[in-house]
Amino acid sequence: MERILTAKDDFVPIDRPVVLALGAFDGIHIGHQAVIIAAKNEAQRLGGVAAVYSFWPHPSIILNRPKKLILTREQKIERLKILAIDYFIEQCFSEAFSVIRAKDFVPLLQKKFHQLVGICVGENFKFGRGCEGDPWLLKDLPCDLSIKIQKSVFFENQRVSSSNIRKCLNDGHTDRANRMLNYPYSMSGVVRKGRGIARKLGYPTLNVHFQNDLLLKFGVYLARYRFDGKGEYIWGVANFGVRPTFFDGIPEVSLEIHSLVPIILQGQSGEIEIQFLSYIREEKRFASQALLIEQIRHDIKVAKTRMSRFF
Repeated sequence: MERILTAKDDFVPIDRPVVLALGAFDGIHIGHQAVIIAAKNEAQRLGGVAAVYSFWPHPSIILNRPKKLILTREQKIERLKILAIDYFIEQCFSEAFSVIRAKDFVPLLQKKFHQLVGICVGENFKFGRGCEGDPWLLKDLPCDLSIKIQKSVFFENQRVSSSNIRKCLNDGHTDRANRMLNYPYSMSGVVRKGRGIARKLGYPTLNVHFQNDLLLKFGVYLARYRFDGKGEYIWGVANFGVRPTFFDGIPEVSLEIHSLVPIILQGQSGEIEIQFLSYIREEKRFASQALLIEQIRHDIKVAKTRMSRFF
């Protein structure tokens, strides 16, 4: 996949017929995947290439309605690579870009892509100043393009959307969120030295300085992790929250993970990815270390019984 950054008036040098999948694509969930697959199929039919045309920063930031994003910028790129898209174009989204009239949007795209032959969008796609444009306006515009409108995807009678997935993650419904994503929600970051408390309790952990927005409900999770995007995933129990038992007045959210298989954690460093598979319990304060250790043992037992769901 080739990645292209573009400003407002840039010509995008793709010398083949191109079909664009348009959208913010926060999450690359199964609804987004349907739009992208539709673009790939249409590109194949028309003898061209498929490109995802998205925006950075996320439009909600420029429009002063910031949302917590499901994926980091780099995670989004990795998901698109898995979908084998030909090109990923990041449009610089600015205040000037946000006030372009809907009727002028397609001519702008035709200026950028000299061989634009098709556009694919979801049925809830909005564009143009004040979100005045919708997919049916695209259909009505006087342009000789193939316009494909992908119907919404539903999961258990609920429309799949980034908003619904964010709510699931906030509520601890990790399993449901992952099914709507079609992959495990994950956090990426780097391992950093902690205070050594978990090691003294007999359950050493990796402490992770994560890069994602705060979406997950505080608590304990069955998880798995790997280093540097390579190798097999290692099963673990992750804690995400403020560690209230050892709260020292510093309101810092932490992420730590204890391995469920024998592994040497001492000295481990570098980039790490943690996938959250199942919510076990809420984070809570314990009156003593003995009670905390007893709970940790129980958490590990629960985590091991749930592992079989994911083989």
